[in-house]
Amino acid sequence: MKVDDILNSSPLLDGLPPHSVEIVREACPVWTFESGEAIFRKGDPGEALYIVLSGEVRIFRESLEGRPKVLAYVHPGDVFGEMSLVEERPRSASAVAETATEVLVLFRDTYFNLLRRFPLLGHNLARIIAGRLREMNDELLFLTFEEAKSKVAFALLKLYRHQHGRSHNGGWYIPIVHQEIANLAGTSRETATRVVHELRSKGILETRQGGVLIRDLKALEQVLYGLV
Repeated sequence: MKVDDILNSSPLLDGLPPHSVEIVREACPVWTFESGEAIFRKGDPGEALYIVLSGEVRIFRESLEGRPKVLAYVHPGDVFGEMSLVEERPRSASAVAETATEVLVLFRDTYFNLLRRFPLLGHNLARIIAGRLREMNDELLFLTFEEAKSKVAFALLKLYRHQHGRSHNGGWYIPIVHQEIANLAGTSRETATRVVHELRSKGILETRQGGVLIRDLKALEQVLYGLV
């Protein structure tokens, strides 16, 4: 996929005139990262927003015990690190390239220069931040109050909505192990495994080598809301 096509699909440039893509591309450097390489770590200075051009990035935090909590997986066209454009504070999470990855880097000074030319850019950034906050509120609600089945269902549906994985045999395959599901759902590995087996027995999931296959999205949503 061409860089211009990816930028056109990015929510940050939604509604901007066609020539804005070329201007943004020329104003922003492209950085490359190898699989497993850190793009930034929690506590680093926040200086730029990133648009994924290729590859995949994992956003996560670590608990006081050092256990990782995955916040999101981002893919081509997605943005991350957006809070650095509106406040000069250290990073609140870490970002690591899951695969060989290219990102377009929009520094704060460049953003303000572009904002004077394309005011809609500011509105788009606000929409992105609002979407993140809404998702965090939903996650807090489900992971704080709901039972283990709902927590696991929320974690898997979040990955599906972030398009983490791929379409496969009429379902959606997510490359993830039980410990990663537990980290996302805020449960123990044993609890996550028990729930996965229960959902498999109901035909909602299939377990595959290195991942799970969502067979019935509607049923998984019903599990999320305690209807199954």
